[in-house]
Amino acid sequence: MPAKKPAFVMPENFTLDLKLDSLTIDEIDAIEEITGAPLDTLNKPGSRRAPMLRAMAYVVMKRKHPEITPEDVGALKLNLKGGKTKADPTEANA
Repeated sequence: MPAKKPAFVMPENFTLDLKLDSLTIDEIDAIEEITGAPLDTLNKPGSRRAPMLRAMAYVVMKRKHPEITPEDVGALKLNLKGGKTKADPTEANA
């Protein structure tokens, strides 16, 4: 009988840095397969972003945590990188 994989435990106050330019072609393919939509819909005005972000977080977290499930990533805090954003004047490093 195979040993049961331990459940993923989210580290306290963990924030995932999501860098769009760090995705492999296989990861992009997996994200599009999971969501049923092309990756560029993330920037489409009026589209829901949560399903795409959940799939992205899941695929990236699988790199180091193979036991993680799509449901586990719902509790993650995200720090999106790679896009053009204005600096937040309330941030210490802004």
